[in-house]
Amino acid sequence: MDDAAREARIARNESRFREINEQLEADLRRLPGDPEMVSFVCECGNRACADLVQMTFEEYEGVRSNSHTFVVVPGHEMPEVEEVVQRTVRFHVVAKVERTQRIVETTDPRP
Repeated sequence: MDDAAREARIARNESRFREINEQLEADLRRLPGDPEMVSFVCECGNRACADLVQMTFEEYEGVRSNSHTFVVVPGHEMPEVEEVVQRTVRFHVVAKVERTQRIVETTDPRP
């Protein structure tokens, strides 16, 4: 598999995890009261990843304010296709590099 195809596959995997988190957030917001912390799935490019990231709704919305950014478990970054733009003890926020930005823009479920 060439580099471009691999990068596209990783971007699509991350977008799928983002879709799961979008549905999770929507479902949890329908429940009475807001939980302090929510378990979101790691949005890394590893299709087999099942790790969870503890975040507040506000933190997740901060990540989602940009279609190029994703939340990952620390250590799940893929430097060949993204760069870390925020580090916390619980999670890292990664931004897609320019050559994969179009893929994540077109798969973003938010307008």
